[in-house]
Amino acid sequence: MGDWKKTFKVIKEGTKNKEIDSRNKFNELNGTEWIKFTKSWFIFDAKQSDLKEERNISKNTEHHPATFSPTLISEFIQFFTKKNQVVLDPFLGIGSTLVACDRTGRIGIGIELNKKYANLAKKRTKQKVIIGDAKDIDKLDIPLIDFCISSPPYWNVLERSTKDFKKKREKNGLDVKYSENKKDLGNIEDYNSFLEELYKIYEKIHHKLKNGGYVVIIIKNIKKKGEFYPLAWDLAKKLSGLYVLKDEKVWCQDHIALAPYGYPFAWVSNIVHHYCIILRKEEDN
Repeated sequence: MGDWKKTFKVIKEGTKNKEIDSRNKFNELNGTEWIKFTKSWFIFDAKQSDLKEERNISKNTEHHPATFSPTLISEFIQFFTKKNQVVLDPFLGIGSTLVACDRTGRIGIGIELNKKYANLAKKRTKQKVIIGDAKDIDKLDIPLIDFCISSPPYWNVLERSTKDFKKKREKNGLDVKYSENKKDLGNIEDYNSFLEELYKIYEKIHHKLKNGGYVVIIIKNIKKKGEFYPLAWDLAKKLSGLYVLKDEKVWCQDHIALAPYGYPFAWVSNIVHHYCIILRKEEDN
């Protein structure tokens, strides 16, 4: 208990002036910022400032059916890296991770299969955008990286018609899937085949990641045609044989309209949370 008391005393005294502990070689956070990030869940909804930044670049950013916030990604980048370190996103989309790298002073590299989304990412950032397939990461010109954060396709779940998702987007002329490309993971029909292909990508990322580096995967469990698929849990279990599974942070969205699934006959949940799976490459791994 004495060591704990000493540690918390250092945190309390040091962060009065927002000082960074001289022993902290991991990131550039003071004690208060460090502890705050270690909370296992958080609530985050889309920020208007992020949406405005997207729309200022192009209204076509609305075409991507599953964007996420640079503000959210920035918090992970600031915890798991220091300035000028290299961050990879193998499923870049319209470039939110690279915008987060711009904001935090990191070197960002993104891979995106869909040329339309990759070109939108290039408009948002001067960081490195590779138009290509993440499955070819071992063949691409990518240096050793310090950190990887990504939100891969949630299988082919975009093909479902939950709460008129497809109908509304088609009516507005917006994309209802990531692409028509056969190489796109979001177009794989078989669940286990999808998991295996996703595993292979993170296996190749393992070779590009520096010893002691972390990988964060933002993903969630899904439902399709009335069946539940524990995608986040299955992927975490599968990758734990390659990386060390360190933990998770649960991202909760509080402003999503709820649908009366199952009412009034059976339990069917509204899934409004994602798992941020945290993995580490050990030095002897």
